[in-house]
Amino acid sequence: MKETLKLCLGIAAAALLTACGSTDSASYQIHGAQHSLSLIRNRQFAWDKGWEISLVAARNPECMRRHKLQPAPEGAFTAELFRSLEGNYILKQGNNWYVTETQKCQLQQFKQSPREPGDALGTFNEKDGLLQFVAAPKPPAAAPVTAPVAAPAAAPAAGSATAAR
Repeated sequence: MKETLKLCLGIAAAALLTACGSTDSASYQIHGAQHSLSLIRNRQFAWDKGWEISLVAARNPECMRRHKLQPAPEGAFTAELFRSLEGNYILKQGNNWYVTETQKCQLQQFKQSPREPGDALGTFNEKDGLLQFVAAPKPPAAAPVTAPVAAPAAAPAAGSATAAR
């Protein structure tokens, strides 16, 4: 009887462990951890296909909101982050485009992709099974513009005298 009970408990424990899903997140820090955009992906059960995706816009203590995005399929996950000329943040996740801001921490999905999403800030992607934010490479700094240096005036030759008569 004890052996049967141990076997049943072992099977139940194994089933619970395999039923556990996973959650991970990565953040783009605007001005430290209190002012950031965080992408969260969640798989409730190990056998679920794909991910539930959320974006948290935070500017503490003024606002912090979690917004549900379109689910992402299983496989290589990527979401691109841009900064628009107006100062909003644009997120491209698959074929879905979103705009968010951190004044009121609101989010809206675009009906069509924006023509100019803005400057690329980086990418949320998976590496070694974990979500991470990878900053976009900085554009090379422009070389400083310098005024041409005028050649020094020619000095009179040694031994020559220019006297006014």
